[in-house]
Amino acid sequence: MLDVLASGYPSLDSIFATSHSPGVGETALLQSSPAQHRPEFGGCGANVAVALSLLGFKAGVAMVVGDDEAGQDYVGYLQQRGVDTQDVTVLSGHHTSQSLLFRNPDGEYQNFFFAGAADAWDGELTLKNADRVHYGLITVDNWRHNMAFVAQLFNRGVPLIWQLKPDIAAFPEKSAAEFARKAAVILMNHIEATYLLKAMHLTDVAALIGEQTHTVVVTNGKNGATVYTSSGSTHVPAIAGRIVDTTGAGDGFTAGFIAGLLQKREAVICAQMGAIVASFVLEKIGCQTNLPSWDAMVSRYKIHSGDL
Repeated sequence: MLDVLASGYPSLDSIFATSHSPGVGETALLQSSPAQHRPEFGGCGANVAVALSLLGFKAGVAMVVGDDEAGQDYVGYLQQRGVDTQDVTVLSGHHTSQSLLFRNPDGEYQNFFFAGAADAWDGELTLKNADRVHYGLITVDNWRHNMAFVAQLFNRGVPLIWQLKPDIAAFPEKSAAEFARKAAVILMNHIEATYLLKAMHLTDVAALIGEQTHTVVVTNGKNGATVYTSSGSTHVPAIAGRIVDTTGAGDGFTAGFIAGLLQKREAVICAQMGAIVASFVLEKIGCQTNLPSWDAMVSRYKIHSGDL
């Protein structure tokens, strides 16, 4: 039995520090040679699955890779990390997704994404783990693949967690509204919340709580997060620490939150656990390079929030 099956684009992330964020027609200087650069494994669904596996939970991914060397390497890496890859689709003749991310001295990013095999997918999805999973996690992906993923799990009564991204190609307003109505938990930042409220014709995040959706969390970087349930809203502070790279911090938050959810903890404690895992991610370059073990997470949780 899997604790979580996550959808989402895979990504080989190339992250470069730059002198500044250039405007149109401008040139920025790279702070290191591209020839010396090694891509990091990324992609929201895989980031969360790897984090959960390192925390001691059983996670799998439903994603599409190419039959290139990068795709083979990523699948092998996930298996080494203990992530179930039975629902990975290998698309022949296509390249695996890649991202080029450029970070200025203020920590702001410009992201250029090549979807590759994941966006070329247009087939039928049959999830091998559909009948043996506790939660389904929706992250940014080819919207056709995500729609099939959601339909199969929702129709089987599997609770869905939706980690939103303001990506109109992955989450057109129509599908965004459908995912929101089918999700038990919605996790998003304050920018993504604005997008979703517009798609749902709502003015208040609390209005998302209903018969199907029992928890909504809105994160706001260093200002922490707000947890919404039927009982009201509660603020959870961010964890102040060393910030080297913000890439993947949201995925770390999601992993920590889900870890708490799997243990049937209150939503506020789940969010505190999310903030702790995110704080580890912020300390190193790359989405998966500094993910904590369960013991490391608990140790830092005690420092900031007491016994877990």
